[in-house]
Formats: sequence, structure tokens, C-alpha cells
Amino acid sequence: MTASLPLLVALALAAGPSELKRAKDRFEFGAYADCAGTLRQYLATDPPLSEAQAVDAYRMLGISEYHLGDLAQARAAFVNLLSFDPEFALDAFLVPPPIVDFFDKVKKENEPALAPLRQRRRELREQQRLAEEARRRLLAEEQARAGPPTKLVRVQERVYLFNWLPLGAGQFQNGDRAKGTAIAAGQVLLGLVNVGALFLHNQLANDPSRLCTSSQPGCSRPPYTDSDRVLFSRIDAVKYGAAGLFWALYGWGVWDAHRHFVPVVETEIGPGGQPSGATVGVKGAF
Repeated sequence: MTASLPLLVALALAAGPSELKRAKDRFEFGAYADCAGTLRQYLATDPPLSEAQAVDAYRMLGISEYHLGDLAQARAAFVNLLSFDPEFALDAFLVPPPIVDFFDKVKKENEPALAPLRQRRRELREQQRLAEEARRRLLAEEQARAGPPTKLVRVQERVYLFNWLPLGAGQFQNGDRAKGTAIAAGQVLLGLVNVGALFLHNQLANDPSRLCTSSQPGCSRPPYTDSDRVLFSRIDAVKYGAAGLFWALYGWGVWDAHRHFVPVVETEIGPGGQPSGATVGVKGAF
């Protein structure tokens, strides 16, 4: 039960934006009755809204109620809006003039109550500004006292896809250059041997001067002589053997790259800009 409490709280908080989004969609579509009903039901639960969300919700509710002809509910919505932002004004380019005039009238009628609220908000903003200045001054004084940092930490994120690439790409990414060079050289060599054997086999097989007939000695299986067939079989053995070794080396390289792979490497950089040591931090899993 205790473990599920944070999940329930998160779901409750997440319900707000979805309700507001649905109301906004209906408002922009012109379905004012549906918008007003959704907002009335949602706002009655006293949801934890930010100031911007509350202002937007009561703005849509007040305009919707005005379109529906319920001026009392529209007035109440606009008063709630002004309680969050007493300096708010409707945009005359987006809202019909009668609604703007109605809102301004509500704002003027409640000016005696809005004036101290507006002053209090200005005082709070000034206090927040002074607190932020004090915080920055404290940090600046501490930095001046401690001096520049003696070391930095360089964070390098590695790419998981490199583990599957040939030519030692995973080993090079993991910092094992010697092993990566050996794998790359081996795969290049085996690839060249395989391609060379394939080219030699095709060149010999397509050479008309090497063809024979059954009447010729040493040609038991035309159109190639028995000695050429032995040569072809040896070339094929080299070709398939090189291909097999290439893929075996590739598979071993993939396994080795995965075995030593870490998603993130943190390296400490000393004052001279040279790495003073590396701390490997595994953040996530492959």
C-alpha cells in the first residue's frame, strides 16, 4: 500500500493537465457548454494548478459562461481569474468586444479588493528578487574565496550501436585501442583473402585455355582438368575458411565490446587540462 502511494499521487497530478487539455480543445472548437461543464467539475475539486494554469482555466470558463448567457457564473469565473492575476487583461483581438467590456467592468467593480492584492504581489516579487540577488552574492563570494575549480569532470556518453559494428569499433569506443586495432587488422586481412580467393576462382574458371574435353588425359570431369579441380577446391577452402574466421572474429568482437561496455564514462580533468583519472559510471543498462 505504501509503495503504491507515490504512484497514486502522480496519477492524480497528471489528471489535471489532461482535463485542461480536453476543456481547451472544446473551447477552441466552440463547444462552450462542454468546456464549461468540464471546467466546473474539475475546478470544484480544488486541483493543484499553477498560476498560469488557473488563469487559463478561469479565462476559458468565464468566456464560455458568457457565451452560454450565464453572466453570474461568468462574473464569478473572472473574479477567480483576477484573484490569481489582478493585472490580467483579455486580448481584444481574440475575444469579442462585449466580453472584453464585461471583463473590464468586473475588474473595475472589484478594484478596491484588487489593489491591495496587486500591491502584495509586487512586494512578493520584490522579495523574490532580493532573495535571488542574495543567493547569487553568496555563491559569488564563496567562489571568490575558494578560487577556480581544481578539476573538472568530463562526461562522455557512449553509443550502444558501436558494439555491433565490425573493425573493432566497440573496442575503440571502450578505450581498448590495441584490441580494436588487432580486430580491425584481422578482419581486413581475412576480408581481403576471401575477396582475393573469390576473384582468383572466377578468373581461373573463366579462362578458356584451361578448359578440357573427356578425350584429353587428366580430364575425367570436363570442362576442367582434374588438377584444376583440386586447385579450385583448395581456393574454395581458403575462401570459405577466411569467411568463417572473419565472422568468428566479428562475433568475438561483438561479445567483447558488450562485456566491457558502459553507457557513460566520467573523466576527471586536472588543472593542466590532462586527465587525472577516470571514473566509470554506469548509468542505465544495455
